[in-house]
Amino acid sequence: MLALRLPAAALLFTIAVASGSANAQTTLRLTWTPPGGSPKVCQFTTDTNGVSMDANGALLATGSFASTDCPTATPVSDPQITNGIDATDIPANTTTGTSHTITWAANADSCSYAGSVTPEAISNWPLAGNQCNSAAECATGRSVSIVIPNTTGNYRFQLSCNKAGSSVTATSTQSVAVTTGGGGGGDTCVNNAGITRQTSGVVRYNNGEERTTDLTLYENVFGHNNTGGETRPFPGTANLNQRIFIPRNQYVSLKFTVPSGLLQQTWGSYRFEETQPQTLRMSMTISKTCGDFSTTPTAPMTAPCIMNNGQVNSSLGWAYWPGQNQFCQLVPGETYYLNIIHAPLSNLASSHCTSTCGNTIQNQKGSATGWPQNADEGE
Repeated sequence: MLALRLPAAALLFTIAVASGSANAQTTLRLTWTPPGGSPKVCQFTTDTNGVSMDANGALLATGSFASTDCPTATPVSDPQITNGIDATDIPANTTTGTSHTITWAANADSCSYAGSVTPEAISNWPLAGNQCNSAAECATGRSVSIVIPNTTGNYRFQLSCNKAGSSVTATSTQSVAVTTGGGGGGDTCVNNAGITRQTSGVVRYNNGEERTTDLTLYENVFGHNNTGGETRPFPGTANLNQRIFIPRNQYVSLKFTVPSGLLQQTWGSYRFEETQPQTLRMSMTISKTCGDFSTTPTAPMTAPCIMNNGQVNSSLGWAYWPGQNQFCQLVPGETYYLNIIHAPLSNLASSHCTSTCGNTIQNQKGSATGWPQNADEGE
């Protein structure tokens, strides 16, 4: 049985007069013109509910067409967005330089980002042109990685989808307020051309377990407690392997404060343990400044505080051990940043990543002197 919608209220009056009631089986004789053809009269017979009118004044009827001179096309359904844009893709409040992944899919023939408002252009989020052009493409949808640009204000991310033969446009919208994010927690970061600080993102264990966290704080990454307890301050969880997923031309700067009671002869290192297929190299620095990727250290930091374009098994060692100058020397009570990027320090915008990289970094435990007790991975 087919459902018929007709926008002529006068027709209902005519049917009611002819049949004595609008709620009885009714035969409609419809004149229509096929594309390129001559007018034809098609007969539509309703079921016993006859013809009714909805709140918008459209006539409704359910029944069947006669086999002669009637359209044979399959009735058209309206487009539907099966996986829309919401806070799981991008929250209502975010900061400049933050990366997000927006995933969507629809029962439609075409979808675009029409209706979106971005005060500054966003790569991978074009405001013109379709992003799918067939039912199969739209059903599969897209997973789009974006980086919030440096312009603050109100952004609107909208997906608009259409279906051939339907006048309805299905939409899914997320409104986002963007504030300055150059330094989470009030940090002032170096303004490096061509790269931005990633302030939140995905961190994963080698076993596949992952979480989304604030990437401005050291303890959220290398102090993570996988037993569910509180995060551990510097030096964190011993021998913990973490993959920080950093998009192309972004970096992570993890802020930490060395405990005032840290014992002398305590040391450790950040070891580049395992690559993702995309990149075989990465750089790390320890600095008093967020986003400091200088090839020449700024006092009081020294050359061992820099790992430039290291390959697998390279490491950046630190210590509170005066006189052991092979380490990056840290001072109890002082605050530092661990800066990480998948690029050489000589050309920070020349990323080794084609999209997103997540090499394994091990928070390697050196001497046990100053590491917290029961702070090994899994404890």
